[in-house]
Amino acid sequence: MKKFLTIIILILLFTSHIASQESLTGNTDQMPEKETVRLPENLYDSFQFDPGTAPYVRYGLYAFGPLFMIGYGLGTWGWNSTNFNFKTEKPFGTYAINAGVDKLGHLYGNYAMKRLTTFMFKASGSSLNKANLEGALLTAIITTAGEIGDGFGPNYGFDVYDLLANQVGILVGFILDYSPFLDRIFTLRWEYFPTKAMREKFDLIEHHDIFTDYSGSKFMLTTKLGGIPYLSLTPLRYVNMDAGYYARGYRPAKGFDRRTRNFYIGLSVNFSIAFGDILPTGYLSSSMQSFFNYMQVPYVNWEAKRWVISDRPQSDWKEEDI
Repeated sequence: MKKFLTIIILILLFTSHIASQESLTGNTDQMPEKETVRLPENLYDSFQFDPGTAPYVRYGLYAFGPLFMIGYGLGTWGWNSTNFNFKTEKPFGTYAINAGVDKLGHLYGNYAMKRLTTFMFKASGSSLNKANLEGALLTAIITTAGEIGDGFGPNYGFDVYDLLANQVGILVGFILDYSPFLDRIFTLRWEYFPTKAMREKFDLIEHHDIFTDYSGSKFMLTTKLGGIPYLSLTPLRYVNMDAGYYARGYRPAKGFDRRTRNFYIGLSVNFSIAFGDILPTGYLSSSMQSFFNYMQVPYVNWEAKRWVISDRPQSDWKEEDI
């Protein structure tokens, strides 16, 4: 762990030095700037909706987002109670009902939604800073409405830790959208592979909520070596460094003999840059780059070091929820 943290600190110091050098560069007209970062072109970075369409996109975001959340909550989560219930769960720990994976899901979901809405606002005419604020505000409105709705549902209740995780995800997205330099180096990603329980019961009507299939999820903070000056010009551009967390055997527990919580550090392939380099510039290439910036392909990574935080038998449940 110490070696990994040392590497991260050295990378941060190195990139901070490069960033300061870039900001201190004088008149670039006097001499050509040396290329230190080489990334494939992503057309979505400069994408703009047609001027006639842009206003409808903006109004649609503010109208559709909250309405969709309310409609989905009423139809899927049963927000039809007249009583408001508080149900604050233990967020992390051996006996946390979902081992904290649900809280990381809230964090990641808000991060991804915030970045998507910021892109939509920017593509519909807002400046980058204005779109950043608009995306954060809209995401906060939508997901806070969702948390309040849970208070009227039979299964969840209002959980202050869910609300807190939402805001942390929005904040991370806000920082990365504000700083292109940090954005090209860091991201949050989600890996998912359906559990045995999900595979056996999946249907499009009742049993389809993959976001609560917690034992199939893995969340990670990724450092993209391809975004670091000078390393971006080497084969290391195709390598990511990951720090991730996952739990197995909590919910659902079927197919797992034990309940484990795991933290790991490791390496993965930067498919965003790989597909960007392989495919010709276009929307297929750009879509692949964007998708893999937020998603990790299951089993296509290497856990260099894994720490088992807790490992308990299924019979050890204090409160049965299998």
